[in-house]
Amino acid sequence: MASFALKKTYHRSRHPAMILAVGLLLATPSFADPSPAELAIQDLIGRAQTALASGHSQQAAEFYEKAAGMGESAVAEIGMVRAYLQAGEFRKTIAFGNLVAAEHPDVNDTAALLAYLEDREGQTAPALAKLGEALKNHPNDAALLGAYAEILIDRMALPQAVRELDGWIAKNPPHGDMYRLRARAALAAGNSEEVVLWRQKAAAAYEANGELAAAKPLRTWLGGLSGAALVATDGPKPTTPAASQTSRWPAPFFAAFPVTTDQIKSGNGFVVDQGRKVVTYASLVANGAKEVWVRNGLGEIRVAQVEKILPSQGLALLRLPQPYPKAWSLPALTPMPKQLKFCFVFGYPVTDSLEASYPLVAPSIVVRPEVGVGGLMQMSGSLGAGNSGSPVFDLSGQLIGMTLGQQEPLQGIADRNSLLGKGSFAVRAEALRSLLPKAAQARLKPSKKHPANPSIEELYEKLQPAVVMVVVAH
Repeated sequence: MASFALKKTYHRSRHPAMILAVGLLLATPSFADPSPAELAIQDLIGRAQTALASGHSQQAAEFYEKAAGMGESAVAEIGMVRAYLQAGEFRKTIAFGNLVAAEHPDVNDTAALLAYLEDREGQTAPALAKLGEALKNHPNDAALLGAYAEILIDRMALPQAVRELDGWIAKNPPHGDMYRLRARAALAAGNSEEVVLWRQKAAAAYEANGELAAAKPLRTWLGGLSGAALVATDGPKPTTPAASQTSRWPAPFFAAFPVTTDQIKSGNGFVVDQGRKVVTYASLVANGAKEVWVRNGLGEIRVAQVEKILPSQGLALLRLPQPYPKAWSLPALTPMPKQLKFCFVFGYPVTDSLEASYPLVAPSIVVRPEVGVGGLMQMSGSLGAGNSGSPVFDLSGQLIGMTLGQQEPLQGIADRNSLLGKGSFAVRAEALRSLLPKAAQARLKPSKKHPANPSIEELYEKLQPAVVMVVVAH
């Protein structure tokens, strides 16, 4: 009926302004069906999203690329960046992320994703500054707030993360992504009751929005508890099922650990011996670990078995019945250069967690290359007190050590604070050699010369498959 009335008006008047107005009305979605090209783009994006959620990141990238090639689509281009990241193509991720952000400065999702990527590289301060400025103009945008909160959680600025999330939640309709992040903040703070509460809320919010795949791992963890009644406790109700999810900050689509208990511990480790072994810290796998799994930065999970524990050195070696590819193994454990001044820690941010996350870089300064006891070195900082097992590298990407928390009772060190002072410590690389069997040590050869100044993107891409999250069920 509306189109008939417009047609009659158009025939009565040929005024140019009227013609232009009618043309604009007819061009809007209310008056025009999607073109075949738009439908094809939507179909490709849907297939890409399904592929990415199923862990097929390369296939997802191909679908997104086809969609982006058929017309301007910020959704397709942002999807390509996420697919590249999940596939481990970090250099392409950063390059294309900057390009997408430049082409779509008005799309907040691009700014959020680019800032998150910058933080993964260790550029935390500028990343937070950019997000803070963007949030001044778009305080209710979920992607911007999600990236901001996730960086704060990962960098252990927990009080600030909680304030930001609680403030956003109080003003906005139920949102599964925000509830999931609030649960992560509670987990990092060690508040188990709040973890359960916020995961219930997240699962119910996802289900109310029809996002059953996002709710499934939460429901599995919760053991089928119903949180539907909890959704309406924060903020106004959405007017439609999709109203609360117009902007998203999704977690990586990694395979879930096959854990059937919440009695877990988690930490970091790294792959050695041509993909067959993982080095981690002793207390993580001591005291009768029933099941052990590892997952690397590409989301690849392996069952692991405890092969050797050296409690006096704080070290443990895991065996992988199904090895990782040889290319994912770190090279030879060579002695650390004596004059080393700068290094970086590379690992996962939140311990005692099953959530998927990407590793992050923590720049550091070598305070003492050798403290003289325990095979330790001292650094200015790491990823936090609970992140033992994270590998430490020099600026060329050469492994020089592994972080060790104060929970490790090292031989000859009765009181670490009194003997060494407070700070971040790591086992030097040469001390790690004692973990490997003699046959494996014989295979260790001096690593090839590294580029003098490899980019941080190149190092991230190289190390992402070799650094693992270790999950232990008791």
